[in-house]
Amino acid sequence: MSESDDTLDRFGGWAGVASVVLTNAAIAGATLASPSFAWTDHALSNLGQPGDPVATPVTTLLFDGGLVLGGLVGLLFSYTLWVESANLAERLAALPLCVALLGMVGVGVFPYAQPLHGPAAITLYLASMVTMALYAVGNALAGAIGRAAGTVALVALHVGVWWWWLSGGGLSRGGLAVPELFGSLLFSAWVLWTAHWHLRGGRAGGHDARLQR
Repeated sequence: MSESDDTLDRFGGWAGVASVVLTNAAIAGATLASPSFAWTDHALSNLGQPGDPVATPVTTLLFDGGLVLGGLVGLLFSYTLWVESANLAERLAALPLCVALLGMVGVGVFPYAQPLHGPAAITLYLASMVTMALYAVGNALAGAIGRAAGTVALVALHVGVWWWWLSGGGLSRGGLAVPELFGSLLFSAWVLWTAHWHLRGGRAGGHDARLQR
């Protein structure tokens, strides 16, 4: 690997960290700026819907803009996963990661109540789980059993949260922000954990981790 390639890999790792910080700071800021947002009554997307009672120009800018910016920045992280993969499964995980991040961008571009908002949100959550599960398979094949087990636990918890929510009344009941937040935090935790692995952990430098072609 050339020095420029190594620099770009590290840049991609830090882009993953930046994406998490941007999106979560934007969501937190939007909830605090809202005059009436309640976790038990609303969806997070209410914050980005112009004209919604809980939304203001500030919340829509923070929420929609934060998701778009965070998703676009996060795409650079997929490059690191692609080039620093140890096997085909790890490499392929970069593809659903891109899909998940584009879904995040779509949630911001198409505010709540627009026809494409729902598909974008579903894409974000489902593709994020596929990303983690596929990367866990690759980690296990590469001998990183602890990482694989931890990632599977995150996926199982993510699925469990949505199963619990849907079994209690479906998507139409108030408080959708609760499972949305848990899903976002679980995915964010995985991105930070994986970025650290590539920046400071066992994959730092990545010379021996790259897929042999």
